[in-house]
Formats: sequence, structure tokens, C-alpha cells
Amino acid sequence: MDVVKGQQWLIGIFSTLLIVILMILAGVEMKKSRADKPEIDIDKTTQHCITCHEKKGIATKQIDAWKESYHAVMGVGCYECHDAQKGEFDAMLCPESDVLVARHPTPKDCAECHEQQVTEFAESKHAHQFWLFSNGDRAVFENPISSRHGCEECHQISNVWPDGSVGECDACHAKHSYSKVVARQPETCGECHVGPDHPHIEIYIESKHGNIFKAKGHTWDLNYTTKNHEEIPIEAPLCTTCHMDGNETQPMTHNVSARLAWESQMAWSFRTVWNDEKLGNWEVKRQRMTGICASCHAPDFIDTYLLTADLVNLQYDEIRREMVRWNKKMTENGTVKRLQADGVFYSDPVLNGWDEEPEHALYHGWHHEGRRYRHGAEMMGADYTQWHGIWEVQERMMDMIKYAAEHGDPEAKKWVASTHPSKFAPYALYDIPGSAWGISVVANTTPFVYNNYPDYWDRIAANVKAAHEKGLLSDEQWQQWQHRYENKEHYLGLKYKADSTWNYYKALNAYEAQEMNKQIVQFDLPGKPFYQK
Repeated sequence: MDVVKGQQWLIGIFSTLLIVILMILAGVEMKKSRADKPEIDIDKTTQHCITCHEKKGIATKQIDAWKESYHAVMGVGCYECHDAQKGEFDAMLCPESDVLVARHPTPKDCAECHEQQVTEFAESKHAHQFWLFSNGDRAVFENPISSRHGCEECHQISNVWPDGSVGECDACHAKHSYSKVVARQPETCGECHVGPDHPHIEIYIESKHGNIFKAKGHTWDLNYTTKNHEEIPIEAPLCTTCHMDGNETQPMTHNVSARLAWESQMAWSFRTVWNDEKLGNWEVKRQRMTGICASCHAPDFIDTYLLTADLVNLQYDEIRREMVRWNKKMTENGTVKRLQADGVFYSDPVLNGWDEEPEHALYHGWHHEGRRYRHGAEMMGADYTQWHGIWEVQERMMDMIKYAAEHGDPEAKKWVASTHPSKFAPYALYDIPGSAWGISVVANTTPFVYNNYPDYWDRIAANVKAAHEKGLLSDEQWQQWQHRYENKEHYLGLKYKADSTWNYYKALNAYEAQEMNKQIVQFDLPGKPFYQK
């Protein structure tokens, strides 16, 4: 009996302890829940706005978004951003109210608290209205209504407002939360940086950076700050990591041009001179970018990868130079007709009419395939450098020369008739011995020019040296290239042998070819075809 009573006492004690523990845990969770919800202290005007909107059911989700924002925590309410003075371009009276409000808060309003960010943005190419200065295809090939929710929707980020301010902060920071987490999502950049002419979101997703983000990004807290030279707290970069966030060596910035060394979206790739008086020359901008890269990568990898991408940009220029030469030639002999011959841009539909195949080929060889070729090389998007890039740029060049041949040009006819593989490189070449990825002993079986021109590397060396002397490559890059050139037997894998490995895969390849021939190539169905020739 005493044993039973003892057990009952123990059960009672443990039950009581369990209840106490559960109550403590519940209290902690309730406290945590209360702590997660910000305390909001707002003025009477903002409260009036909220009450009226909620009562009428107007944009209530925007109120919910604001309540979760840092603005709400700091006491920044509706009226602080929507304050308006009589006579301002967007001043309006709310219906059934005598409150004068601004319909369109602009960067000028944001600058009252975020002056540095607004200034940095205004000095970046995000704020540059280049599409209006030279609006190309939009001016001729597209009808106006289609541009309203086409070009203009994305380029609103560079809108010039009647109050003189530039930009659209909520293009990246969603109304009304102004969330850093939303702004840092690659998909936010991908709202505009997408598609056939600048597929940066697709390139990013294809890259190892994007692959890591897809696998692990859902576990990352993107509500961080790097404005005080903090370490980047995530495992792989987002778009903002490379172009805006800071690290131990680089300050955070809203000037997305501060780290760009090329104008590789233009018809020609050239070293940027954007806002040099404040940002420094292209080499200074490149140093800022490599300072971010150094958070994850070793110096040799960074230098080799970026030098290779730089040579891709220079290679694009030589392909374009050949395409422009053919367009000029066809214009001069009357094969192609223009309203005005523009020897610099030479792809402007306003000037050339857009209605002849060489003009189309030149435009797309720059604006679509040429951008993908260069940007894929800069952002680790191999498929965009290759199949969506150089392959299609070459196709455009071939189409142009074939068009000239069809219209009687002797040089073009000779090119078309040639069966020599070198005809696909009618321009000067750039190259680098090896790559950033490592050493391969079989990397030199292709392309054709490697094994058929004994002076191949001498020609390349002369071109790279000329680019350096022109200021298109830095002294450090020229020294790096020379080192690889002087040790090309190592970097190209020519001094190493892996015959047993090579022969193993060679035998497998031969066996596959043999089986394909037996199974399919030599297979002839007995049934007769149905089409009578």
C-alpha cells in the first residue's frame, strides 16, 4: 500500500513539474511572439489614414506590409512619406478628407532620411535615361502602347520626376514594406534583368552561385547589413552581394556602376568612363569588384577568370568590327540602303530602317547574342557564353556574308565557296593559355586553329600586348598573361601525359560508335515508304 502511495506521489510531482515546464515554455513563446511583432507608435494623421483605409477596404495589404516594416518601428508613418504641399505635381485631396497627400512619393522624399543612398543611386547607370537618348528599336519596330508595360515598366527605375529627382526606390524595395529581404532576392533583379537581350537572372541561376542559392538560400537570413564593413554572412553571392553589398574591405553602395569595369551592354565593349571623376577609372572599379570576390575566391582564380572574361569582351569587338565592315561595304555599293550612315552605332533602326537582313543581323549580333556572349563570360554562365552567345553571334556574321554573296559581292562569294575552317575566324583573335578551372591534358584537340597555325600564340601575344598598350588591360593583367604565355606548356597541359586514362575513354568512344552503327545506321526496315516519289 505504501508503495502504491509513493508511486502516486511521484506521478503527481512529475505531472506538476511537467505543467510548470509547459507553462514556462508557453510564456517564453508568447514573449518571443510579442517581441517579433514591432511596437508601433504613430501620429494622429497616420492613424487617420489607416483607419479610413481599413474602414473602406482600400489597399489594406499595404498597411499590413507597412506594419511589418522598419519604417513602422521607427515611427515613420503614412504622412511622413506622403506629405504634400499645395501646387506640387502629385498633390491630391483624399476622397472625403481635407488631408493633402502626395500620390507619388519620389526619391526626393526618400532623401530626407536616405540622402546617401539616393545620391549613390542617382550617380549610377540605374538612373541613366540612355534608352530615351538613343531609343533604337523602341522608336520604330514597337508600337507605343506595347512599350507602356514593356520598356517603360522596367525603365521606370530611371524615371525623371517633375521635382527633379531620379529613380524609383520601390522598383527594388517593395511598397510598403521596403524590405531588404525582398530587395536582395535575385528574382527582384530578375524582374528586369531577364530575357533574350540581358538574361542575367537566367545566367545567375545557371551559375554555381545561383545553384548554391537555390539549394540553401531558403535558410539564409537576408535582412543583414554590411554598411559598417561587416563580413558577408551568406555562403554564396546574390546579385546585390557583388554589385551593392559591402564586406571587410568594400563599403556598401547603391551605385551599381561603382564596381563595373566594362560597358558590355553597348554595341561595342569599352572600358567604362562612367562618373570617373567620382568613381575612379575602370581599374579602380575592378579593384572594388575583386575586393568582393576575395570574400570567397583565391586571388589567382579571380584574376584568371576576370582576365578571360575581359578577353571575351575584346573578342566580341573584333567580331563586331567584321560585321560592321560588311554592313558599310554593302551600304557603299548600294546593296543595303540607309537614311543616314552611322559608322559608330550602325544598328539604329531610326537610321537604317530595320528592313534588310544585314541590318537585322548586326542589331541582334549586338543587342541579343552579343550581350549574352559577354555577360555569360562575366557571370559564370557557360551556356550563355557558348550556345546562346558566340555560336549565335557567328551565325549572324555568316548570314550577313551570305547575304552579300547572294547579292553579287565577289569577296563574299569567295568566302561562301571556301571549305577551309579558318573562314569562320575572319577577324583577329584573343586567347589565354589554360583557364581558371585547372589543367587539362586533352584541352588542345580543338579548336582547328590551335593545331594548324604554328604562329598561333605569337599572333595572340601581339594582340594582347596591343590591348594592354591601348589601356584596355592593366599592367598586372599583361604580366599575368605573359606568365601564362611563357609557361603555356604547363597551363595548356602539353607537358603532361595521361595516356592510360585517355586511351580508356577513347576505347569506350569507339565501342559506342560501333554499336550505333550496328543498331541503327545499318538497320533498314522492310516496310515500304508510303510517299510515292
